[in-house]
Amino acid sequence: MNNELRVLIVEDNPDDAELIVLELEVSGYTVIWERVENMNQMSAALDRQTWDIILADYSLPQFNALAALSLMQAKNLDLPFIIVSGSIGEEIAVAAMRAGAHDYLLKNSLSRLVPAAERELREARVRQERRQALRDVQMLAFYDELTGLPNRTLFLQDLQDCINECKQQAILFGLVFLDIDRYKSVKYGFGHIKGNQFLIKVAQRLTAWIQPSDRLARVGEDAFGLLFKNLVHLDELSQKVAEIHKILRLPFQVDKSLIYSSVSIGVVDSTMGYNQAEEFLRAADTATYNAKKQAGNTIFFNSQMQTEELERLRLEADLQQAIQQQELHLNYQPIICLTTNQVVGFEALVRWHHQERGWVSPVNFIPLAEQTGLIIPLGEWVLQEACRQIKLWEQELAKTGHLSIAVNLSGVQLTQPGLVNFIENLWKNCGNKKIYIKLEVTESVLMKNGEVAIETLAKLRSNGIQICIDDFGTGYSSLAYLHLLPIDTVKIDRSFVNQMTEDPRNLDIVETIITLAHRLDLNVVAEGVETQAQRDILRSLHCEYGQGYFFSKPLPPQQIVTWISQLSHI
Repeated sequence: MNNELRVLIVEDNPDDAELIVLELEVSGYTVIWERVENMNQMSAALDRQTWDIILADYSLPQFNALAALSLMQAKNLDLPFIIVSGSIGEEIAVAAMRAGAHDYLLKNSLSRLVPAAERELREARVRQERRQALRDVQMLAFYDELTGLPNRTLFLQDLQDCINECKQQAILFGLVFLDIDRYKSVKYGFGHIKGNQFLIKVAQRLTAWIQPSDRLARVGEDAFGLLFKNLVHLDELSQKVAEIHKILRLPFQVDKSLIYSSVSIGVVDSTMGYNQAEEFLRAADTATYNAKKQAGNTIFFNSQMQTEELERLRLEADLQQAIQQQELHLNYQPIICLTTNQVVGFEALVRWHHQERGWVSPVNFIPLAEQTGLIIPLGEWVLQEACRQIKLWEQELAKTGHLSIAVNLSGVQLTQPGLVNFIENLWKNCGNKKIYIKLEVTESVLMKNGEVAIETLAKLRSNGIQICIDDFGTGYSSLAYLHLLPIDTVKIDRSFVNQMTEDPRNLDIVETIITLAHRLDLNVVAEGVETQAQRDILRSLHCEYGQGYFFSKPLPPQQIVTWISQLSHI
């Protein structure tokens, strides 16, 4: 137990001060003390060091306890304050307690001093712990734990204050939404710890650059918001953005690694005239989304983006409703064995017919689903619907031999921890051995999600579910990377197949992919087959399977049985 006690004594009589100290020392305290007898002395003592308790005589020639109490409170100090006086009336004592004194006692009854002091010291510790807890709660509520910067909540409050001030005084301000390009690559490539250290370095560099009147916050995992207040001209924003790109383009030293990364920036200024902070931040975020289409870019928000964003939000709401009310359906595009001309499977393709919009292209709603997270319920529905269709076809297609139903998986789905169990349980309940599920993942998704995607697919494949890499040749991987992937099938992208007869280089690429895939015991599907010439070339290259409009467009399930009966005419 630490028995050191720092005591500030407000007393004009040195002997009385000595008696107080002696009483404390008798009780085992090592007392560090100072006696003051006027306001200047007390103010200097409070500024000079930290005290545990203040013991004050009520009345001094140049001072009194109430003035001493007011001085302590003016300095925002919360110390035990006990009046120790020769005589004090009840009314005065009550007034002192109402003013904030914690106790009072008489000099001829110092036996109460130690119990009273210890009680008030305990109470002071409780108050200090409560204040610290409140500070901790405020820190968690308004500050980012990793970087120490204000978080999105506090940033929105500051932005709202700025908006209100702008309307009253007609000042100009600018808002910048900054997103780190390739942050996930940094995080997964260097690891989460270095990824976090990298974010801290970015925050520190921006903090050192901004002016005292600017506001900087972390508003997302890899996103920062900057508020520039009191601009003289809006042109200043372009200069500030250029400086941000410049300072963040320099490499970051994280341990022994050098990390390079660009940023994409969205900008919105006060002339947009929004009333709410969320509207400004959403506009800046929208501009950033457009800027990220080309890494290291900057986009200034405009009214056209606002219109497009509103349309996107409406489409998102419609899509969510379509998923919930099962207004979507699957079409199935046949996959043909190029040797036997027999159907070997289908690719399940989601289609959406909106009551007002008509047919909505997957090119429009699939990326939106991935951006908003709706791809999770949409993907689950597609898998469930495909399995439902398999059960319906079990009798109708009994004579066709083994068939596969290929279902596409997005990168968002691959990162979901419950995906493997969901698919395995779904497949067990489906229970058909002649028609089976095959999962398709694009090459770019595999490259972007790296080890997480490969680990997920390996688990699925170990349970007998076949995996196909889709759009091969359009991503970032080399052909040599194929042997590392847990896959059964390679699907050659339509862009190479379509140009085989016009460009010899595309023909060489197709032949190379087929040859390498066969050496790795993988089968090959060529998609986008639209002419007999393309089919014949693929046959000559020993490509096993083909898919495209030459064979059939995607068909609703009720037309599949009829189509199969006519297959010999192709």
